Amino acid sequence: MIVGLLTGRGGSVSIPDKNVIEVLGRPLMSYAALMANQSKLIDEVYLSTDGEKLKDVGREMGLKIIDRPEELALPTSQHKDALTHALSVLEAEGKKPEILVVFLCNVGTHRPGLVDHCIQQLIDNPELDSVVTVEERNEYHPLRTKKVGPDGNLVPFLETEGPISTNRQDLEPALFIDHTFWVLRVSTCFGPDAQGQQPWDFMGQRIKGVPNSGSIDIHTHEDIAYTEAWLRKYGWTSDETPSGDDM
Repeated sequence: MIVGLLTGRGGSVSIPDKNVIEVLGRPLMSYAALMANQSKLIDEVYLSTDGEKLKDVGREMGLKIIDRPEELALPTSQHKDALTHALSVLEAEGKKPEILVVFLCNVGTHRPGLVDHCIQQLIDNPELDSVVTVEERNEYHPLRTKKVGPDGNLVPFLETEGPISTNRQDLEPALFIDHTFWVLRVSTCFGPDAQGQQPWDFMGQRIKGVPNSGSIDIHTHEDIAYTEAWLRKYGWTSDETPSGDDM
């Protein structure tokens, strides 16, 4: 069994009602819901939230609602706890998914077909714990990163030896998880014996990165404008959803 799970809080520090704000004529969370519903491999789609407006959109799109407890919907709440709670609700319903596909409600930059491509990667490679989308962003390379030192001045974030090229193309590719969605093998990513890479330890140790381009999660009004431009670039309109046949 493969379950899609949208996650989103009703409250938002950066933009009020961020997850349901209109983006190119649709509530933001609807893009994730469309991708989950469009998948040919996902069996059922759920929404974990405390927000009534999110629940309304979810019901309109045929999602099954998981009422997230208030203590798991705080700005300081950890994503893993919400996922573990959702799995416990599913288990109480007699459902034990082998694969959990997690979508973030504040991400609108979705390419149709990519979800099933990543799910199939996990199915075909039983040694993997998870499959996630990544993007090379060497402009933010760890070797170029600074932090504030004891005297208030900038110092290297990482201690290294020898010279480092100032040309980002000379550096080993730095891959960033872009939060479009996460395909997780439940048996190895969750449970008392699961030990994954930090900070997203629920992704396990054996993580495959699938290249993606330009996907972001929305935190500012500028992010909304960017997301709308990105969606137009990939064939989205307020009425049309791309087919994803190119994947």
